[in-house]
Amino acid sequence: MTKYILQRIAFAILTLFIISIFVYVLVAAFGNNPVNDLAQAQFQASKKSGLTYAEILHKLEIENGLRYKDNPDVLVPIIVRYGNYMKNIFTKGDFGFLYNPANNPNSALYTNMAKLFFTPLQYSLIITVPTFFISSILGIAIGVIAGYKRGKWFDVSSNVFVLIFVAIPSFILAPIVITISVALGISSVVPRPGEQSFGVMFVSYLPPIFVMSITSLAGYVTYTRNQVITVLTSNFVLIAKTKGLSSSQIFFKYVLRNISIPLFSLVFGSFIGLLSGSIIIEQYWQVPGTSQIIVNAFPTGEINVVMFSTLFFTFISLIADIIIDVSYAILDPKIKYSTNSKRNYWLFFLAYRERSKLAKDLFKSQLINKASQNTTVKGDN
Repeated sequence: MTKYILQRIAFAILTLFIISIFVYVLVAAFGNNPVNDLAQAQFQASKKSGLTYAEILHKLEIENGLRYKDNPDVLVPIIVRYGNYMKNIFTKGDFGFLYNPANNPNSALYTNMAKLFFTPLQYSLIITVPTFFISSILGIAIGVIAGYKRGKWFDVSSNVFVLIFVAIPSFILAPIVITISVALGISSVVPRPGEQSFGVMFVSYLPPIFVMSITSLAGYVTYTRNQVITVLTSNFVLIAKTKGLSSSQIFFKYVLRNISIPLFSLVFGSFIGLLSGSIIIEQYWQVPGTSQIIVNAFPTGEINVVMFSTLFFTFISLIADIIIDVSYAILDPKIKYSTNSKRNYWLFFLAYRERSKLAKDLFKSQLINKASQNTTVKGDN
């Protein structure tokens, strides 16, 4: 197990590195110049200085490491910029910050990258955490009951529910819920802390939580129902029924044990998806969450924000994958990830070298024999 965990960690580090370089190169190559807007603002504010927009842009590119200081006419290659970015992370713990201060929604509060990203994250968690518990618990419960009641009215109703809310995307459902909530006197904009009482804030967060819960709950219901039906129709459950085991005994001994492994993977991974996929909901209800920072970073070319969010979400996703893999062995002791290999690859390498040497010697001897035969034939003639 230890060997497998170390291997997974090594692969996770490699994956994180590949994704980071891929994202950095793409954003740097095809995204906007991060100092364009800043140069334009300075040009408009200091027209009397006599500097042109190109001169101001050139100066800002040097200051922000986009051009070499000792050779200002040459742009720093993207791969070199990526290397400098990663070097600052490992040596200084510096993830960079906004190139343009105008892109900072609250310059007094957000003074570094950690505060810029994690302070709004609390607003995202206010929606994501309740959504996760509501959708997972309720979805699994409905799915289990639907699996046991296969073909009956409860199963049919749950299937209709799933079809409706799988077919309706969140960006269509959200305006409908907003319209209904406004008619009920609920604000369509989530208030900031301190602006309203706790009761008003609690009620205002219910509509976005409802939309996210109802859309993710449908997936839990379908997946759980299919898993339960698969287990209930298996041979070992049929044998258990012939032995006289009760429904509760069959559920806890066979059904729950067999569906827990795939469900754990679904539940644990869904939280990451909810956390990183709440952009539409936050946009509709104007929640000051992390998605606002990420969405605004792309068109403005704030590559440091894009990279920090990419590294953060990729890191927690990889950690979640490792935890899920390890949990499989805990939930089912029969699962073994690695065994001691009886193969000695060093001996394989030595045997390969010996075979190559023998093949070369054989080929050389054949050439010598052929040459001697040709010489003998010419001598006879």
